Amino acid sequence: MAPLMGESDELETLVRRVLDDAADETEGRHRVSLLISAAQAVTRDLDLSIALQRIVEAARQLVRARYGALGVIAPDGSLERFVHAGFDDNTVARLGPPPTGRGILGAVIADDATIRLPRLSDDPRSVGFPAHHPPMNSFLGVPIHVDGAAFGNLYLTERDSGPFDDLDASVIASLAAMAGTAIANSRLYARSERSRVWLEAAEEVSRRLLAAELSPDDGSAIAAAAVALTRVPTGVITVDDDDRLVVDPQADARGAGRDVAEDDAMLTRFVESVTIARELARARVDEQRIALSDERDRIARDLHDHVIQSLFAVGLGLQSVVGDPTTPTGARIAHQVDAIDSTIRQIRQAIYRLSAPPSAAAYSLRARINTLVRETLEGEDLVSGLEFQGPVDTLVDSELGDEVVAVVREALSNAVRHAKAHRVDVAVAVRGAEVSIRVVDDGQGLGDSTRRSGLENLRARAVERGGTCEVGASSGGGTELLWRVPWGAS
Repeated sequence: MAPLMGESDELETLVRRVLDDAADETEGRHRVSLLISAAQAVTRDLDLSIALQRIVEAARQLVRARYGALGVIAPDGSLERFVHAGFDDNTVARLGPPPTGRGILGAVIADDATIRLPRLSDDPRSVGFPAHHPPMNSFLGVPIHVDGAAFGNLYLTERDSGPFDDLDASVIASLAAMAGTAIANSRLYARSERSRVWLEAAEEVSRRLLAAELSPDDGSAIAAAAVALTRVPTGVITVDDDDRLVVDPQADARGAGRDVAEDDAMLTRFVESVTIARELARARVDEQRIALSDERDRIARDLHDHVIQSLFAVGLGLQSVVGDPTTPTGARIAHQVDAIDSTIRQIRQAIYRLSAPPSAAAYSLRARINTLVRETLEGEDLVSGLEFQGPVDTLVDSELGDEVVAVVREALSNAVRHAKAHRVDVAVAVRGAEVSIRVVDDGQGLGDSTRRSGLENLRARAVERGGTCEVGASSGGGTELLWRVPWGAS
């Protein structure tokens, strides 16, 4: 905290001169109490407006001036605030907005030196007074400094007994030092509060990132969270083309008249802290993905090495005791062997899904159909089966793959919306030069024209590629669709 008025002997000298200038002991005590009140305002009041108002009022009374004012200069040179004393409410209302630092008030700012005038109107710089401004003659303007830096100016006018003298200038200079201390302390407090807000915002954004409440790869969401926490104007925190946080301290400090360099340091520390948290969150996500991939690989190996082999052994054992497959018992055993083979194929498909990379849907036809079946049947009271045979991902190009996905989507839609099926099985196979899609449901069969229209669309797709689309009754009483086209057709 800056000193109030320099050395203690300066204060003693000021008090002595104020007492000597008093008309009697009562006035002297009153004048000293004004000094004490002004000094206390600096040390006790965190509200800068209250402290400055007390200083202006004390200055006005100590030099017997009718009017007093204090202007605070922002770091960018603009007038940050203007406090006045001696004006009644009606006069203030008629004067309108506060001055902007022109005329004689601006001269004190520009010269950065005390200006004392016996008659204000005689000075050519005395211009710019608004309408309804009360007449003023004597004038005293004193700059406010703290450690050599200009913080504002203290103005007094209309001394009740002639022009302002040297004692008045000395008293006002001392009060200006008090005002400078109040302004410096207030700015220091405001700066510490802004630092606290940015520090807490960095901690909260980092916490959300590490708690997976924010995605480290969503810079816009991170910027929005930071803006909400700090309540800064839009545009202070944004993201660039590489999704990195970018801060503009001028957008925040300029409108408030603050020091851009100070805000730049705070915002830079914020970005550095959040950037570190983003990298830590990304590292943790990568670690979780690796762990998940390892676990999926382990499950896939167990299914392949143990479950499939066990089922295969059971199937071989049953085949060895089938005997005559034309007998009822032999037929039942053969049917169970077929069921085991189907189960093995489904497990292999599950192994493929477990082993597929997270981004497989971008290029794998198997993965696209897997996703399509899952999403289409999600929430439906319906059992499904999905089987792939042959090099589906290898021989089916992207154009034909889009066609296959569209056919499966239409067939599933028919089964769900129109057939009222309880089970639907999808098989996609590549054999020789042909790709085929078989969709079987246990629904109510072909019926309304809407379903037939969808099936005609599937036939048209097949014919266009030199293939066929056959639709008929399934063995379970539902519908069986077989769509076949050459995989090399263009």
